[in-house]
Amino acid sequence: MEMDMIEKRMRRIGNKKNFMLESQANELKENKELVIMNKKTDGGVTTIDLILEPDKFDQFGSECRLTYDEYIDVLNEFIEEEEDTWHELRMKDQVNETRDRIIAATMIKYAKEHYGIKEEDFNGKDINYLKRYDEKGRFLGEAVIVTLTLIPEMNMKVK
Repeated sequence: MEMDMIEKRMRRIGNKKNFMLESQANELKENKELVIMNKKTDGGVTTIDLILEPDKFDQFGSECRLTYDEYIDVLNEFIEEEEDTWHELRMKDQVNETRDRIIAATMIKYAKEHYGIKEEDFNGKDINYLKRYDEKGRFLGEAVIVTLTLIPEMNMKVK
C-alpha cells in the first residue's frame, strides 16, 4: 500500500532535474571561445578569470604554445620560488605544479594575444580546476581556471 502512494507521488512530481548539470552542458554547447574571459570588479579589486573548458584543451594546445624561452622561463621562475622547500615536495607535487604553471603561462599568453591582458599589471595569480559533466552526469574532464587579481592599493605581488 505504501509503495503505491510513493509511485503515485513520483508520477505526479516527475523525475528530478539537475539544473547545475543542464546549465553546465548548455554553457559548453554555446561556448565558441577557446579561452573564456570573465572580468569582475568589486570594491576596487579587479579579478579576471581565464577559463579553458575540457572540450577545448586539444584545440588550445594546437593553437597556442609557449616558445622554448618562455617555457624555460616558467620552469626557472617555479624553481626559484620553490628553491627553499624543494626537498619537501613530493615528486607528484613537483610534476603537478610544473604542469599547472605551464598551462597557466600558456593561457595568459593566449589572453595577452587575444584580449590584450598583461600579466605584469596584476598582483596575484591562481590556478584551479573545476569538474565538468554533461547533462546525463557523465564526467567530461576538468576546466582550468586561471584567476588574475588586481588590487590597486597594493604595490606588491601576491603568490
